[in-house]
Amino acid sequence: MAIVSAPYTITGTIGDLTFYVDQDKVNRVKTKGKPGITKEQFKSNPIFNPIKKHGKEFGQAAKKSRIFRFLANRFMMRAKDVSTAGRANKLLFEILEEDLLNERGERTVENGLNTKEGVSLLVGFEGNRTKPLEKTLKINGKWDAKSETFNLSSLSLLEDIEWPETASKVHLAVAKSNWDYINDTFETAYSEEVVFDKEDKTIDITLKPEKLKGNQLVLLFVFIGFSENYKKKIRPLKRSFNSVTIQQILKHNPK
Repeated sequence: MAIVSAPYTITGTIGDLTFYVDQDKVNRVKTKGKPGITKEQFKSNPIFNPIKKHGKEFGQAAKKSRIFRFLANRFMMRAKDVSTAGRANKLLFEILEEDLLNERGERTVENGLNTKEGVSLLVGFEGNRTKPLEKTLKINGKWDAKSETFNLSSLSLLEDIEWPETASKVHLAVAKSNWDYINDTFETAYSEEVVFDKEDKTIDITLKPEKLKGNQLVLLFVFIGFSENYKKKIRPLKRSFNSVTIQQILKHNPK
């Protein structure tokens, strides 16, 4: 019986082929009514070509996804859920599908990101799906391109923030990350992290990241975290209470 060579698990029946997971948790495939097929048959039989093409492309998307998840790693480590990696893989594959230059099996994430449609899919990606930014922060911050600052005007600390029950302080910061997705490198600049008590107060906030050297694909990340008073100390809440989101594409210069 052949083992399925793909970065994901396939189960079910396609035509005369049945995909399943055996007792050793190995993903295998066999033909209907027969004990299975050999590894050599899986490689040589053209019926498996669509599966192999999909596996090749998905593997490339997963590789790019590992870098993507590190772009604002300082935030991601403080605000993510168990689905973050899987959702990132899925997102990068959807971007790969925007490559209209190559045939299926040869499409690339790079070509997908070179399109307006592909790069726009990055906006709104949440590190922690259970705490999306739009529900944690009830007003929209704005990026000022001239001053290169992120601004929250007339922010009501009580009304405009969705506070976890035990939280006593809120932490806010932004980051700019330039992703050279062609060469698999990136540079990230963070702003100062500002902290405010939970109180009935309205404030203006300005966050300014450091300058970046590159400008191939510059993404704006917004982070909101919480902490609590605990035994005369301040203790960060678990990352499941925090939010990090790609809010905006600041620059895109495809090569």
